[in-house]
Amino acid sequence: MPFRALSAFVLFAAVGCSTTPSSTVGVPLGSEFILKPGETARVQSTDLRVTFVQVSNDSRCPGDALCVWAGDAILALRVGSADVELRSNTAPAQPVGTYTVRVQRVEPYPFTSKIIAPDDYRAVFVVTQH
Repeated sequence: MPFRALSAFVLFAAVGCSTTPSSTVGVPLGSEFILKPGETARVQSTDLRVTFVQVSNDSRCPGDALCVWAGDAILALRVGSADVELRSNTAPAQPVGTYTVRVQRVEPYPFTSKIIAPDDYRAVFVVTQH
């Protein structure tokens, strides 16, 4: 029984150390971070906040299909006071003031057999200064 309790503790501790920030957690400038729709990250040592509003369109080629074009996931963000749209393949980065916001990847990857619910999306971002 003590082993089970220890295993449960380790599992909960690992879940608690997720890299997904909430609106009160800061992320380092230049480091990747994960957001789900509706979440906000504060970039440390700046006054910049990045909110992943939603995936407004997902035309990425499903992993189990043959496509002529790779497609894009279009992400709506709020960066500071600006509304920003990033495209996963064709326009993954956009300058905002003295910073650049880039989407590194969008998960999950689409397959023809599975519809992705809006809340199931996760996006990996990085903010750099230019």
